[in-house]
Amino acid sequence: MPVKRAILSEPLTKTHIPNWHCPACAGGYLKHKPDALHFSETSESRKSHDHEAWDPDWTDYKFSALLVCNNDRCQEPVVVSGVGKVDLVQTSDDGDYDYVEFFYANYVNPSPALIALSPSYPSEVILELKKSFVASWGDYSAAGNHVRASVERLLDHLKEPKTKLGKSGKRERLSLHIRILGLARRDKDLSDALLAAKWLGNAGSHTDDLTQNDVCDALDILESVLDDLFVRHKARLKKLVAAINRKKGPAKK
Repeated sequence: MPVKRAILSEPLTKTHIPNWHCPACAGGYLKHKPDALHFSETSESRKSHDHEAWDPDWTDYKFSALLVCNNDRCQEPVVVSGVGKVDLVQTSDDGDYDYVEFFYANYVNPSPALIALSPSYPSEVILELKKSFVASWGDYSAAGNHVRASVERLLDHLKEPKTKLGKSGKRERLSLHIRILGLARRDKDLSDALLAAKWLGNAGSHTDDLTQNDVCDALDILESVLDDLFVRHKARLKKLVAAINRKKGPAKK
């Protein structure tokens, strides 16, 4: 499934947590740990109170919180921090309004999985992807670097050569770009997909232009690649469809 990008921007409140799956057990959902949400108004926000047009929705906060998995057999703790603000919202069906604090995460550790992580994926690739998930909330350059590293770990797993014999007779290290192009000898589509993920990862290393959507694009690409290589849902479905159409009914198990 593609990254559910909305979870990266949906706010927390004092009483509500978005539907964030537990990063440990994946079966439970995160909830507030009692008395573990803390927030304070920023200095600039406090200064704005002196303005004649000041309104509560000018308020800016910094916050931190500790969440826990609601699965009693798990109870994984998750640290969250970020910024907050105040908005006027309807609080009842009778048309009552009140100011409510909303908190927007830019750090979540450990992060809910942003793409499916099958146990069949190489563990070293999973490790880099989990690091990219944490960075995806606010440090997009770091997220891009971990995406790039996950591509490298995947090539290692696929035994794509890291070096070549140079003219001097010594082994020379191959760049990631050359390793990806070399993979095209075996699978051009796979090579093209990893090249696209690498370009996005490079943007995290060399520029500040990488956005959260760019990171999500890279993760979407890698999810498709990893599924095709290690889970093969599409391949199995294609085989099933062909068998049903051939039999014009249920395929034999």
